Amino acid sequence: MELLDILEKLIIPVVTGIGGYFVGRPKQEAEVVATNVENAGKVIDKWAAYAERLEKNIEQLGIVIEDLNDALQLANNERLACEKTLAKLKIKYHDLMQLYNELLLELQELKGKSNIKDGQDSIVRQ
Repeated sequence: MELLDILEKLIIPVVTGIGGYFVGRPKQEAEVVATNVENAGKVIDKWAAYAERLEKNIEQLGIVIEDLNDALQLANNERLACEKTLAKLKIKYHDLMQLYNELLLELQELKGKSNIKDGQDSIVRQ
């Protein structure tokens, strides 16, 4: 009976513990792997949502860039039109200044002739 008692009290619990360890260990590892897979899935979902938000932001920025390019093109067209108008106005200004100078010379010539006539009239009256 002693052998049976030793078997019952010592060997059976040890064998059961060793068997439980070898059977429970893969189960525990499988739970850890499952938890890691679940956490990885959550991380992937968060990154996917973040990527979607970034894509939307990029699309919105693309639209803003297109609008700015359109506005820049309009501004450049307007600048070119202003440059053409300014060139025309400079030519007109130059022509008007030339006419002004010619008229000024004529006026000086007329005043000079008038002074000569006045001088001659005063000589003749004396």
